[in-house]
Amino acid sequence: MKGIQKIGLFDSGLGGLTVLQALEHRLPGVSKIYYGDTLHLPYGDKSDAAIICYSTKIVSFLASEGCDLIVIACNSASAAAGKVLEAEFPGLVFINVIDPVVAALASGPHEKVGLLGTRATVRSGAYPRKLAALNPSVALSALATPLLVPLIEDGFLGTGIETQVLKHYLDDKVLYGVQALVPGCTHYPLLEEAASSLLEGVDWIDAPALVADAVAAECEAMSAAAVVETKFYLSDKTPSFMELSTNTFGIKAQWNTKVLD
Repeated sequence: MKGIQKIGLFDSGLGGLTVLQALEHRLPGVSKIYYGDTLHLPYGDKSDAAIICYSTKIVSFLASEGCDLIVIACNSASAAAGKVLEAEFPGLVFINVIDPVVAALASGPHEKVGLLGTRATVRSGAYPRKLAALNPSVALSALATPLLVPLIEDGFLGTGIETQVLKHYLDDKVLYGVQALVPGCTHYPLLEEAASSLLEGVDWIDAPALVADAVAAECEAMSAAAVVETKFYLSDKTPSFMELSTNTFGIKAQWNTKVLD
């Protein structure tokens, strides 16, 4: 038995809720805490040092709240801070959002894959490096798409503007001939509907489901807790975030503000 009692997740904002949603479906009997670092949104434009600093404080907080499995529900943080966090907190189990996707790509049917990511994620080279180590015959082309996170966080989903911006990126020659597309930011699964109208014959990788499966593998021997709850924290409670979390994810629970020093 793994002994996992509570799962902590964190992201710079709204995107990590796509992973939480998949986890709630996959592991409804496990308590969870979600921390959205909206005060420092977006992580994708921050330096590695800044991302490591933010992430370390968040994990320390989640551990103090009883979380013993941490999902780094942010690609930028997974790439920049994953190894540092594992070394800093050896008593915790970590699942990042990159490794489960890379493992699926390495054993999957696609020979050429595209990746949409933040500047930080693409700059890190984490996806192609990890994929080459598992299966060098799979080619991965990465494209930085910095406009997408603020577009989502500012409430432009469903307006048609997100489709226009996404089309601009998908027309880039870097993605020519890809057979599958990885949403390399946890915000990007929210663009699947827009992408489906633009992608013909290209598979959309369900990254949140793959991450949820990886977490479930760590928790498979658990029995459901007597009391199960999900708590929500933000470093800055903004009106736009509250509106989107309700309208997009149906979250009506109380959001607590917690600024980490």
